Amino acid sequence: MSEPANNLRSMHVRSYETVVIIDSKLEEAPLEEEISAIEGLIASNQGEVIDTERWGSRKLSYEINDAHQGNFTLIRFDGEPALVDVLDRSFKLNGRVLRHMTKRVRKHPAHVYEKAEQAEKTEQAEKAEQADKKTGAEA
Repeated sequence: MSEPANNLRSMHVRSYETVVIIDSKLEEAPLEEEISAIEGLIASNQGEVIDTERWGSRKLSYEINDAHQGNFTLIRFDGEPALVDVLDRSFKLNGRVLRHMTKRVRKHPAHVYEKAEQAEKTEQAEKAEQADKKTGAEA
């Protein structure tokens, strides 16, 4: 992809969080397949999964499709706004997904931590370089 087109794409990429409640009647392996399928759908639509948190089985506030419990999963990802529509359609057609909610977020905490780590590494490198210069000047 050319650089201007790449910059144009990055302008439209946003950060999202999706909470998916999957039927708790699923065994562990099919549940992992469902979550992997969601992550694959995000990746195949030029999105990037930042991280996935499996919150496990929890009691629902009210009965949904004769289910009293569901497996909750939080997926943080970056993608274009059209990806949210693709995910919505997929969740609505999937009988194993009881409920879902996608919300746009400003920045994922992982991005904030990465920037802080990079700033800290740069600062340490500058201090080490200054210390080397001092040591070299004294010798």
